[in-house]
Amino acid sequence: MGTHPDISVIIVSYNSAAYIVRCIESLVAASEDVQFEVILVDNASIDDTPKVAAERFGETSWFNLIESKQNLGFGKACNLGVERACGEYVLLLNPDVFLLPGALRALLDDVSHLDGFGAAMGRTFWDDSLEFQVSSLKELSPLASVVQMTTIRRFLGGIFEDLWEMDWAMWGSEEPFEVMGVPGGFMLMPTDLFRTLAGFDNRFFMYFEDNDLCLRIRKAGRKIFCLPNAGAIHYCGQSLRNYTGQMAMVQEQSLLSFYKKHFPVLGRLLLVAIRADKMARTAAKCLLGLLAGKGSSSEVPVGGPDGIELKWESIPGAEYYYLEVTQDPCFLHRVGARVTGISYLLRHKAYQMLNSDVYFWRAVPMRGTCRAGRIQSGRFRITGDLVKRGILGNAK
Repeated sequence: MGTHPDISVIIVSYNSAAYIVRCIESLVAASEDVQFEVILVDNASIDDTPKVAAERFGETSWFNLIESKQNLGFGKACNLGVERACGEYVLLLNPDVFLLPGALRALLDDVSHLDGFGAAMGRTFWDDSLEFQVSSLKELSPLASVVQMTTIRRFLGGIFEDLWEMDWAMWGSEEPFEVMGVPGGFMLMPTDLFRTLAGFDNRFFMYFEDNDLCLRIRKAGRKIFCLPNAGAIHYCGQSLRNYTGQMAMVQEQSLLSFYKKHFPVLGRLLLVAIRADKMARTAAKCLLGLLAGKGSSSEVPVGGPDGIELKWESIPGAEYYYLEVTQDPCFLHRVGARVTGISYLLRHKAYQMLNSDVYFWRAVPMRGTCRAGRIQSGRFRITGDLVKRGILGNAK
């Protein structure tokens, strides 16, 4: 699509055959008059991802395939792709992200009017229902990290959920607005800036490399935005669905690397807290025969294949509620939707894709654009695999 494309789209894949064709086809449908190239960096997939993509797009002038003989990790593979990029901008895109029509044009139109532009994400929805939206990245605080990475999260009731900032602009704005950071799975940056900052730090195999890069973007005096006019769907975590145990360890290591790099003292304290937590859980299993977190699980509602209903009390004067759902009790990463009633039946496709874990929710009463009363919160648990009807295969 031209010698000098407007956007170079970098997609890093690992066993993503179920999604990669739909992902790239969505790019074509979203391009309109935008000149783009696709650089697919495959991290040694064993499910024929490169073959599937090459068979479908290999004859086009804009498709480029890099096959790594080993799994480089997300950040290092992105850096490899950007080395080949010819576009003015690079768009980093997960293989389970699908752009909505007009998204590429909307990205370019919006950033052309933004002073100090450093990076941006579009409005990202949780699944095809286009109801729940994915939040931007939040600043990583030490307290949030301790809660998120230790057993404390299993025993939380309605204490911590009220303390963390709501994404008011994320759920309600129709104009570009500034955020602390954007996820690497849907990130637009000027190519020159990405290269000037040396891209992602290779010490992060996966997770928190985007937090690190966004922090460096802000330190360089640039701004980061969410662009509501550019839409996408992200089946969050589905490209790594079968590797949740391994990824938990990778996530922990990357978080420690983030703190060691930017806050060395806090990094050492966090490492002590995580190790102490692991020792406590091991002792509980050996001496008491209890699984970690079992003490509170009986009080947590369990979601079934047909969904789970989330309920809250009516607040006088509330016109609607913002409902947020997350695996993280600190609500650093969450999805949210505007709800008019005092209950919501969570049962769409994204719910059916949830992994086994404890999930947290909160409902915030709103009048116009202002909070209208107390936040109500709760939890639910997913056990087993809710995927019943070949959802992964249907996502092509």
